Amino acid sequence: MKRWIGGFFFLCINMTVSAEAKDSLLVAELADVTTYDTFLNTIPVVVTPSKIPQPRVDVSSSLSVLDGEFIRRTNMQYVEDLLQFVPGFSVVPYKSSSQKIASYHGTQLDQYRRIQVLVNGRSVYSTGLARVEWATLPLNIEDVARVEINRGPNAASYGINSFFAVVNIITRSPLETLGNSIAAYSGSRGDYRLYGQHSGLNGDWSYRASASTNAVHGFDTDFEGNDRHDGHHASMGNLVIQKEMSNRSFDLDIGASHLNDKVEPAEYESDSATGSYDINKPTRLVDREHIKVSYRQQVSADHEIKVQYYYDQSDMVEDHQAVLSPSFYNLLFGGSSTVPVYASSEIDLLETRHDLELQSTWEASQSLRLISVVGYRWDKADSEHYLSGEASDEVFRLSSNMEYRASDHWIVNTGAMFERSQMGGSFLSPTFGATYKLSEQESLRFNVSKAVRTPDLADQYFKWHYVLSSGEVSPTTYAVKGEKEEKITSYEIGYYHYWPNQGVSTDIRLYHDKVRDMVLSQKRFTAYTADKPVEEGVVEDVIINGAELELDWRFQSGAITRFTYAYQDTKTDNVKLKESTTPVMMSFFGSMPLTDRLAINGYYWYGKELAGRDYEFINSWLSYKFALGGYSKATMGVGMEARLDDNALVSRHNNLAEDAFAYVFTNVTF
Repeated sequence: MKRWIGGFFFLCINMTVSAEAKDSLLVAELADVTTYDTFLNTIPVVVTPSKIPQPRVDVSSSLSVLDGEFIRRTNMQYVEDLLQFVPGFSVVPYKSSSQKIASYHGTQLDQYRRIQVLVNGRSVYSTGLARVEWATLPLNIEDVARVEINRGPNAASYGINSFFAVVNIITRSPLETLGNSIAAYSGSRGDYRLYGQHSGLNGDWSYRASASTNAVHGFDTDFEGNDRHDGHHASMGNLVIQKEMSNRSFDLDIGASHLNDKVEPAEYESDSATGSYDINKPTRLVDREHIKVSYRQQVSADHEIKVQYYYDQSDMVEDHQAVLSPSFYNLLFGGSSTVPVYASSEIDLLETRHDLELQSTWEASQSLRLISVVGYRWDKADSEHYLSGEASDEVFRLSSNMEYRASDHWIVNTGAMFERSQMGGSFLSPTFGATYKLSEQESLRFNVSKAVRTPDLADQYFKWHYVLSSGEVSPTTYAVKGEKEEKITSYEIGYYHYWPNQGVSTDIRLYHDKVRDMVLSQKRFTAYTADKPVEEGVVEDVIINGAELELDWRFQSGAITRFTYAYQDTKTDNVKLKESTTPVMMSFFGSMPLTDRLAINGYYWYGKELAGRDYEFINSWLSYKFALGGYSKATMGVGMEARLDDNALVSRHNNLAEDAFAYVFTNVTF
């Protein structure tokens, strides 16, 4: 089976590469499937590096762009999975199918906390336990217009925690999705996903209401061969309202989601007591909601101001019912039982964020543009389990970024952000970059930047204990001084070339990252007989050197190929840190129309020694498009995905009964 799938996939690659020579006559027939966001005739414009719209050839930091056409062609069901087509990124579940870790440079396998993720300028980086909880985001991939990934620190524009990379997810305007559409996906492992949206227009106002529901079967067996209690179900909805006028705009984004997640039963142990374990099949329930409103005003021909506010809240509850051995119960809760004790407990976490920002963009002259931002953020986490109450932090920030065109060839991009955190102190994050344009399509770039990753609220105010439903409370494991900030200084050089007539772009990056005080902590409950300070994790200085390549090719025939390669050398003596990094990663995507309706598609991903094991898989599918009358159209398809490595995924307990599965999908627009 694997050989057949592999042969099918590489046949797809072969046919894609030869498509230009054999199928140039399909250009006129494929007008319906070759919309490349003007890729073939203009220089791509990006906004992420400095928040100023710039031709990509002008920017001085490394950037990957996944445009709308590429996103639709990949047939991905979840936004985070797109990142595996970015050099140096891996996207894998860790403890369960719902806990995906999208990491850049690795360094941590559980709750990855060293990239900043934005959705339309709204940070979704969690406040209490630093992480990005992808499964709870009220975000549908069908609503995404493009994803821009700044590979490297960019705290000068986005502040604390923009450490290794910044992922900027930009959704489509309702004007791009007018009408209705529905999509469905179903896999042979029991996975499914349903999506629907309606977009409308009334004068200057436009809106889109979208919703989806999905279920993921999850992993089948653990390391011992026992059945896993895994898998999750999620539902989410979004409402976007926009008003566009000649010199101002208004944007309202409201979203909510609900996650029902199966959690593996736990075993509770101490040095002197064993035999305590969950007797139920626990579930984790997460409700998340956000409101974002922004207003933009063109004050004059060369000056624009924008004000933005957003609110984000996540409420998590995890219920456990357990049988506690007499010795374990007596040790933790001060009892005197001689028989097993049946008890229930709850793990809770309520995370809340309010963020207000005022941004000014000023074009001082034809050669100088400035963007200045002042902002305020308030974070709060409330948890009896993790914090024995609540903790909060306030952050004030002030930043300025500048683009200066020194000559026809030289462009300087520089800036800095000053932040004052009530919890962590004051930080200055500068950046300096220079771009030398060899032509209007080709440039060399140089960049140096600094950033910090501050402790999250749990790191700083950790007070972990167990509370039974009876009201009995265990001793508390607590943080004394908390953790210090991590620091990074990153140096990079790069080369970018774009051939618009051929639809080809290539980017090469060489980098040297110096990380100081990286915290490799895994906090554990240690207070068995009395309150006790937490055993803080190891702090390491790490040097990361590497090279990255990406090649994107859009053929006039309608075919698309994308290739990425990343090599990383992590200099550290820490074995666990080394295991969580991947020295070599590679991906390839190919999509080729065979006729004006039928297309063959596929992708391949390889990660070397991810958690000590190689990870390799392929995915191939056929898609068929047809008209339904008027403006209505539909796409249907069938495909298969297969693992090629015969290994557990990251954790040794993440095993599938079958290495391959089939799926079908459809998308209807009317």
